[in-house]
Amino acid sequence: MSIFRYYFDIAFPWEYQYERRQPKSGWVTQGIRMSSKRMRHLNSLSKQQNLTEHMKLYIARYKTLYRKVIREAKRRENDHYILQAHNKSKATWRIIHKETGRASPQGQDIILVKNNEEVTNPGRVAETLNSYFCEIPKELLEVGGIQRPIHGNYHLKINQNPNSMFLHPVTENKLKKVAGSLKNKLTAGLDDVPEYVIKQCIDQLTKPLTDIYNASLESGIFPDKLKIAKVIPVHKKGGARDVSNYRPISLLPVFAKLLEKLMYNRLTEFMDRNEILTEEQHGFRTKKSTDMALQSFTKRVQEAIDKKMNPIGIFLDLTKAYDVLSHKVLLSKLDTYGIRGVANKWFKSYLSLRKQCVEINSKQHRTVVTATRDIMNGVPQGSTLGPHIIPAIHK
Repeated sequence: MSIFRYYFDIAFPWEYQYERRQPKSGWVTQGIRMSSKRMRHLNSLSKQQNLTEHMKLYIARYKTLYRKVIREAKRRENDHYILQAHNKSKATWRIIHKETGRASPQGQDIILVKNNEEVTNPGRVAETLNSYFCEIPKELLEVGGIQRPIHGNYHLKINQNPNSMFLHPVTENKLKKVAGSLKNKLTAGLDDVPEYVIKQCIDQLTKPLTDIYNASLESGIFPDKLKIAKVIPVHKKGGARDVSNYRPISLLPVFAKLLEKLMYNRLTEFMDRNEILTEEQHGFRTKKSTDMALQSFTKRVQEAIDKKMNPIGIFLDLTKAYDVLSHKVLLSKLDTYGIRGVANKWFKSYLSLRKQCVEINSKQHRTVVTATRDIMNGVPQGSTLGPHIIPAIHK
């Protein structure tokens, strides 16, 4: 990693850049600007007392037509934005939040209130957020009364899988294929190495990475340098000064993502072959989606209504489900499902001794990064394996 960063810094030195102004809305054309100027003139005329009925009617019709043109221009711009977006659902919600006035403020400093004291210093703000993100899982477990010791294999109702997972060696061709599936993102983890760069120069990195990843799978050890997550706080809802209204978005090193994807492929193949996951599990699965779960639910409701029954739906949202997960419970269940031996040791190494830091940008365009803190519970958010492990243990 040190050798790579040395040449990476030479190839991509830091440079100062002036921030460009945000581009104006695409729907504001020259014709709309002229119409807007005329509309302001007509609005000033409408305040006069000696207007004729013909003039009043003209202003009213012009105003109606002007609003119609604005709505149509915005609709076309929104349609274009959604069609061009990689994540169309996310783009749609972004537009909804913008139109309803719930969009998060961009380019503004985060100001928090802690113990009735206003926290404005960027360093203290970042530390406050990092402390909250790391401590809240422990508090939730204590409040919920589930912070109890775990003795042995307590989940006896789960049938034990007689087959064990074997970690096949990584080949250079497989690694290149996995690297090709990376997104062309410029965002990066704490090492500041974006996925785009690694994807472009994977041919030069294939051999050393293959050796490192095979050593990891053979020894059951996940490299400590790949366990550090850079967290970007994003305002989720409610007041922007309440620390509990921020969601941690974790950015992991790209080299960690590659290793996770390789393990993900092996884990998925093993689970599918042994039919570990229930067919009702739709999220985070190949050839399945939450849309299919919604269709299945809708079908059952329609069938119940046709039979003159009263369907009832119960929807549960678990608070911080990813953050409060016990590592002992997870590893014990994985062992029951057949992920045992070196594979189980690898997952134990992957989950333990993880760290995170928080990064925020202040108004002075100065990036503030906190010291790292230990993560005692949960699975890494923003990871490839995290969303896949939870469905497995809650079959």
